[in-house]
This record gives sequence, C-alpha cells and structure tokens, in this order.
Amino acid sequence: MPLPKPAVLALKTWRSVFGEGTKLEGWVRDRYLTSVRNEVKKDSGPGWVQYSTNRAVVVSESDDFPEPHRGILLRGGCDMPSAFTAAPLIAKDIKGTVAIFRQIGGTGGHRSDQILQTLEDLDPEIVRETQEKLKLNSHYFTPTFFDPTFRIPNLPQAGEFPKDVIVLGIASDEVRQVYRHREHGFVVDPGGWWLNQDLNNVLDDLSAVEWFRTKFKRAGRMSLDDFRKNNARLVTETRERVGAHIVYYNTMVVDPANPTHNYQLVKAAHNVRRREFTIALAELSQDLGFSIVDVDRILKLTGAEEQVDFAHFPVDRMMPIGAELHRILRSLGTV
Repeated sequence: MPLPKPAVLALKTWRSVFGEGTKLEGWVRDRYLTSVRNEVKKDSGPGWVQYSTNRAVVVSESDDFPEPHRGILLRGGCDMPSAFTAAPLIAKDIKGTVAIFRQIGGTGGHRSDQILQTLEDLDPEIVRETQEKLKLNSHYFTPTFFDPTFRIPNLPQAGEFPKDVIVLGIASDEVRQVYRHREHGFVVDPGGWWLNQDLNNVLDDLSAVEWFRTKFKRAGRMSLDDFRKNNARLVTETRERVGAHIVYYNTMVVDPANPTHNYQLVKAAHNVRRREFTIALAELSQDLGFSIVDVDRILKLTGAEEQVDFAHFPVDRMMPIGAELHRILRSLGTV
C-alpha cells in the first residue's frame, strides 16, 4: 500500500537529514502502515450500520450483528475492491448481517493454479525456506480458501460468516508469471518479494537473487488451455468443499492508453490475450453455470477514457460494477 503524499513528503524530509534505511525510519513506516491496516470506520443510517476496514465491509441491522449471517468472499487482484461499492445497496433493505471480505493471498498469490496448489498438502518443511526467503503470506501454501467460514480481522465482534458467495477474478491468470521449484515442483510468484521492499535492498543482497535462480525456474504465464482446466476444477472443488455460489469478474479487453496501430512487431498483444480469456470464461460459465460480472461491458458503457489500465479504475467506475454484483447477489438470494 503506497504512503499518502503528506507521509511521502515527511519521509523525504527525514531522509534529507538522517539518510535512508535507518531503523527509526523503518519503525515509523511500520507503525503508520499498521495503523492503516487496523483502522475500522463506522457509518450508520436508518435501519443499518456499516463497518469498513482495508479488507472488508460489514453491513448489519444493528451493532449486535444479528443473524442471519451471510458472507461474500473476494479472491483476486486489484479489481476486487470494487465489490465493496455494493455495500450501500445492500444496506437499503438489510436483514441480518452481510460481510464482504477480501482474502489476501499475498501479492501474486491469486492465480487459479496457486489456489488449487494449496490442496496438495505440501510438507511445511519443504516450503518453509521459500516462505522465509520470499516473505510469503503465512497461508500461502495452506487451503484457507476452502474453509467453509471466515472472520473479519480487526472486527471479531461481528462473529463468523459462511462463504455463501465466492467472487473470483481472472486478471491474475491473465498477467501474473510464476516460477516452479526445481526439486519439489511447487510454484510461487515472487512479486511480493520485489514490490514490498526497497529494490536497492534486493540488488545489494545478490545472494538472495542467486538463491532464487538456483532454486526456481521460470514457468511463465498461464496458457489458455490451463486456464480452462484450472478454473473448471476450481469451480468444482469449491462447490464440493464449500458449497458456495461462484461469481467471476472478467476484465476489460481494451487498453485505453495504447497507441499501437500496427501489430507486425508485437509478439503477443495483451489485449488479444485478455479477449481470449474473457471468451473462455464465458464458455466455462455456459458449461458449469456460474455467474459473471461483465466488467468489460460495464467499463466500456461508462467510458474508459480515464481508465488507468484494465485492472485499475476510478472510484466512479467501480460503482456500476458494485451495482451489477448486487444485482447478481439478489438473483442468487444472498442479499
């Protein structure tokens, strides 16, 4: 999570006086980010109350969080938080308590093959070194996704929620690259390792880079055939183990700021890849009967001019996506 502008300015001032990478700087950064992660905001209105954290929104009739409890789990990339904009619509005629919770698998931990990998019951001793070296989430290799219920961190008083609906994104399958362990065969995405620390620290510690090179080999992006196979199995396993309704987000297939007009020298146009995956997802929906939030259609109808890229969109573009998710949830009888 990036620091806000005032914090960045303060950090630059601090570094100009005391230099970079001091222990005190690290302490301040950790304390600030921890406070943001732990912050809980409350809003209320006639007949409803809403609690929001950086990973969840809980809408209820009252502060007692009455039954029935219904849970909506989000698992995917940067497009998933748009689901939180469904909360005001849920609040209008709320009965009981509804929680929308984004499960974090770590940066680059949301590909369908990575989720399925957690079912392989990997020996903790085999993956421990990798977890420590790459600073992976403690649940990176455990099947918490398939647990039947969840609780909201920092809001224990809300209680436990069943996974009535699981919302999945395909953006990670489209763009993330993974690396396979040369000896044991499991895959990881080191994105979090690179993104969550100063790049100078990575480059200074060449032994860590050499360790990764000797332990892992590049497996690359997911093929279209593997996408079909993985997600067909993921839907089946989730329904059997959790009993949840499945909803997918597709992705916008155009690049708003892409000026390409001649594809002769473009080896693999990514907008073409996204179109292929979106079509494959629709075909899987026809075969397996799950719902799709058509993000591609919604963003094109609302206008893509200010779109950052296919997975990051302004807040005003998120609201129609939340409205469509709310419509689907109502059709499923969840809200």
